[in-house]
Amino acid sequence: MTKTTSLAKRAEAMAAEMVDLPASAEKADEALIDRAVAHIREVVARTVSRGLDDIGTYLLREFYDNDPELYFSRSTSKHASLNMLIERCESLELPVSRTFLGNALRLAAVTKQLPRASTFRQLPPSHRVELLRVREPEKLEQLASKVVEGGLSVQKVRMLVQEEHGKEASGSGRKRSPEILRAAEACLRVLRNEETGRLLFRRSDVAKMSDEQRAKVDAVVTSLEKRVAELRRILG
Repeated sequence: MTKTTSLAKRAEAMAAEMVDLPASAEKADEALIDRAVAHIREVVARTVSRGLDDIGTYLLREFYDNDPELYFSRSTSKHASLNMLIERCESLELPVSRTFLGNALRLAAVTKQLPRASTFRQLPPSHRVELLRVREPEKLEQLASKVVEGGLSVQKVRMLVQEEHGKEASGSGRKRSPEILRAAEACLRVLRNEETGRLLFRRSDVAKMSDEQRAKVDAVVTSLEKRVAELRRILG
């Protein structure tokens, strides 16, 4: 490398270091952050929310005759056509997750039972999805009002719903589930698709993993199988 070339490269490096960054890069601009938050929320509300609503409304109409009671009256896992549709999720043909599809359908069924001016309808999609576990329309609207009044985050909405379920359980006089049952239900919950009742994961999920990741999962599953066998033994 010649001396001239070396000097030229050094000059380029110095010039790069002297580039003037935007003022917000040097000092946090709260006004800019607020505008970014507002813009992103608007885009999300316009795209994600509309997608959930449009898809859910379509599914409820086409698969359940637009009747929420039909959706709630029977197990979704028994709907042959819906099951086939869900099986096509997460593919190039249907690039949406099974959870997204299930949430969209449930959201449509729940929303149709509420008046147009309901507070629930005003919430962002992420907050509405968290409230979906509340079945009764009146209770759902009460919790939605609390969310709006308190400006609650998604995590706090989740906690609010959990507290509500706890109150219902204690109010009905039911005893707290034993720890063994709660542990078993927790394992089942993370492995099962709530809408179909089947395993949450598919062969395509395994295909995306590296050999090392598959080996780790295999080791965990083997350990899990042993724990399940031990649990069966003590259950008698």
